[in-house]
Amino acid sequence: MERRDQDDQSPTPRRRSFAFRIVSLTALALVVGLVLVGCGGDNNPYSHISPRSSTTRDIQSLYKLVFWMALIVFIGVQLFIVYTALRFRQRGNEADRPAQIHGNKRLEIAWTLIPAAILLVILIPTIQTMFEFSADAQEGEYVIDVYGKQWWWEIHYPGLGPNGGPLITANEVRLPEDRKIKLQLHSNNVIHSFWAPQLFGKHDVIPGHVNEIGFTPENPGIYYGECTEFCGVAHALMRFTMVVDPQEEFDAWVASYNTERPAFDANPQTGDVSEAPRSFGICIGCHAINGTNAVAAQAGLTGNPYSVGAAPNLTLFGCRDFIAAGALANTPENLAIWLHNPAGVKEGNYMALQIKEGTLTQEQINELVPYLLSLKPAGGCPETARQEQNLHMEQGEE
Repeated sequence: MERRDQDDQSPTPRRRSFAFRIVSLTALALVVGLVLVGCGGDNNPYSHISPRSSTTRDIQSLYKLVFWMALIVFIGVQLFIVYTALRFRQRGNEADRPAQIHGNKRLEIAWTLIPAAILLVILIPTIQTMFEFSADAQEGEYVIDVYGKQWWWEIHYPGLGPNGGPLITANEVRLPEDRKIKLQLHSNNVIHSFWAPQLFGKHDVIPGHVNEIGFTPENPGIYYGECTEFCGVAHALMRFTMVVDPQEEFDAWVASYNTERPAFDANPQTGDVSEAPRSFGICIGCHAINGTNAVAAQAGLTGNPYSVGAAPNLTLFGCRDFIAAGALANTPENLAIWLHNPAGVKEGNYMALQIKEGTLTQEQINELVPYLLSLKPAGGCPETARQEQNLHMEQGEE
């Protein structure tokens, strides 16, 4: 009995238990760290840690600065906790409490100045970067207007369209490589947010106010973006692509929009390529097609934003990778599904107010699908310098 009492009073089991906990927590932290590292990588097109422009490179630099400063603070705090737990732990039957440090002016000044110094290290480069972004947004070799609609994006290139007017497209922003770009963001309905993580940071699109983005895309390829401000029923399917081309390919794309005789399928009733087929009549009030009689649709901020009106310009529709602002890949099968029942693909879209399930007959759909996919330039669609990691969207991937 005496030996058992002595064993019960031995501090060895307690020390072993404490050491075991330290080792277990350290091992768990290593496992979690390895798992998190395995989740990383810069091949995700929606990742902001794989910069492809001067702007996102600056953002990444700030992110790294904040990360390393936070890591230093985290390690310092954990070491202090471990030191305190070991240094001032209760030993045996000690009843005395460790010395209290409340009111120690030196310590209080130290843990006030240290966080202030850390925040100052982060603040100065952040302010510098913000001023640089503001300066970049004031200049640009190419000025592009982006209009947030419900729920898609209309893109205007002032002065690059037919007869010196704007070149108008939808849900796809074409950019020349290594050129300063200035985006002007507009809305006349609700607040949206325009974000392509690999090219620039988030910018709100606010009714009655024009926000501006300045950046220089550096790598040819296809980059993906989304609306990141909840804006209504179809917010999750308000996507866009940004295609960065070498200058000569960008110029070829602009020229293809301005060609007088695109390689459109002829109207099956009249044989005229400049006249849309009769089945397109239900679309002609909302959609425009350059080089045809479909030119009455509104664009920009004109018209009532909460009713059927301006819809995507369909010029060169056959060259687009996606339809319905990224909801579907642009294939004959998907296009037929979209024309049959737009609301079934993208709930709440305004096209569904005009075309409901069964509005278009199968014969009309069979006529519209090949016609829309024939909307290409005479020499075929311009080539795009794609990057392997940017070939697929989350939906529409094949």
